[in-house]
Amino acid sequence: MKAHHYNYLWISIFILSIIGAFFILNLAYANPLDLPNYAFTKPGIKDAYSFAKLEGDKLTGLPCNCGCMTDSAGHGGRLHSRGLVDCFMQGDVNNGGEWDAHASECGLCYEDALYAKQLYGEGKTKDEIKSALEAKYATQTTSNNTVYGEMN
Repeated sequence: MKAHHYNYLWISIFILSIIGAFFILNLAYANPLDLPNYAFTKPGIKDAYSFAKLEGDKLTGLPCNCGCMTDSAGHGGRLHSRGLVDCFMQGDVNNGGEWDAHASECGLCYEDALYAKQLYGEGKTKDEIKSALEAKYATQTTSNNTVYGEMN
């Protein structure tokens, strides 16, 4: 009769182990900031989207140098007028806005957001960061020549 009771014990341990495993997996893959799926394509992109959600006001007013602030046609039909924050969201995602996939596809956007985050961490002001971003691209030139020939 005692062996019979041990079976219940082992079955209980097995069931609790399965429940515990599901709980641990759920914690490991949790998304507490409710980031969009495309924010998880690279660790840097996830960090940039997290920064935009938690401290989007720090990205507002910073220039984006991919052209999205001047060319709406080439950037999903939406002019990014608030600055670098618009590359990550339309409106404020903390107050009913929607995520924007633009920064997940544009290295300039998410890398500049991470650069701004780094500079804020060093104690720089928003004006200093804006100047640093402008200086970073001041000498950048563009060309119509590609490996396939000249673009029209």
